[in-house]
Amino acid sequence: MPTIKGARYRLSELLKKAADVTFRPPGGEIHDIGLDRLGPKAKRAFIKYSIYSIPYYIKGDPMQCPQINEHTMYWESAEMVRQLNERGYVVDYHHVHSRVPIDWEKYDLIIDEGGSLINMPAHLRAGRTTVFYASSNYWLFQNMAELKRIEDFHRRHGLFISPERQAPPNYANEAADYMTYLGTDFQLRLFDRPALKHQLNISAVYEPDYQRRNMDEARTKFVWLGSGGLLLKGLDLVVEAFAQMPELTLYIGGHAEREPRFWSWLQPMLAKHPNLKYMGWVDVGSRKFADLAQQCIGTVYLSGSEGGGGAVVQLAHFGLIPITTETSTVREELTTVIRSQEPSEIIAQTIKAVRELVALPEADLHARSEAAFAFAREHHTRTAYARSFAALLDRIEQGR
Repeated sequence: MPTIKGARYRLSELLKKAADVTFRPPGGEIHDIGLDRLGPKAKRAFIKYSIYSIPYYIKGDPMQCPQINEHTMYWESAEMVRQLNERGYVVDYHHVHSRVPIDWEKYDLIIDEGGSLINMPAHLRAGRTTVFYASSNYWLFQNMAELKRIEDFHRRHGLFISPERQAPPNYANEAADYMTYLGTDFQLRLFDRPALKHQLNISAVYEPDYQRRNMDEARTKFVWLGSGGLLLKGLDLVVEAFAQMPELTLYIGGHAEREPRFWSWLQPMLAKHPNLKYMGWVDVGSRKFADLAQQCIGTVYLSGSEGGGGAVVQLAHFGLIPITTETSTVREELTTVIRSQEPSEIIAQTIKAVRELVALPEADLHARSEAAFAFAREHHTRTAYARSFAALLDRIEQGR
């Protein structure tokens, strides 16, 4: 017969297991992807990156992954495995936070986003190709950028905001033969080791057809879209700029409530400035969002550190004209670039750039909108990403 003591023990064990799941960094490892088809003598590749879509790839359809349209990395990670399998590699895959030791000797090709390459013994590097898959700016630059934005925000508003995007040290670039990047050459200034650089085309999760706008309706409306780390991503600077332009409307899409201290500042700003419209989290694939985007002309994104500006790229697919900071690492063919990293100067230059944009003749606005869409369709689709990753594998196979 169960005892109270036994019940307490079982409860304590359940709580312990729950705590282990709650507080342990997410991990996960999947081995021998493609072994059944390629056999035990096939080449071997290792990837350390986001793992969530990989079980669905193995089952035959990564598009069934629940997160597949939440971030570009979910589809891109499955595409990496698909291409490696197609080229004859059996793939072992570890989630970026996995702590399981890596059996370096097994692999011909190693692709690492998680910073593990620096731990690879030097004597094992010969005869193996290593790739640092950089999905952000250099870790120290990003951390300092966020802390400086926090300091500057406190100076302007008397409130400290908690850091949300502090990155652990990552020295993988020091041990890599190749380094990929999703953004611009601005990122490359920060990585000071001689790995061969290869630009990948960041994809988009939704690729709508272009629709010509009613510019009389759209020219005064803008969209901001972003995820966590709102201060680093510059939402405060965009809000402060549009607060000084009451004749223009800014629609804000994101999870601001998840960052309580930032939200405590944003809420009164929304109440005070009726031209600031907070939407919460939005589904960019929804009809509702498509209708909103069609009523707007541009997007303003003033991030202090990015790895390709995926939110901006997605909005360009709707024909929204970008205005961004250089540190947002959006390709300059797509955007008007603000080069300053000083918040007060960024705000002033943003106001100037926005007002210059909305003052353009209707024909020029149509041309700019169509150009943004065309660039996104050429360089920022799943097909474009697949093409750029295939080019990386070609370089590796040809040793160049």
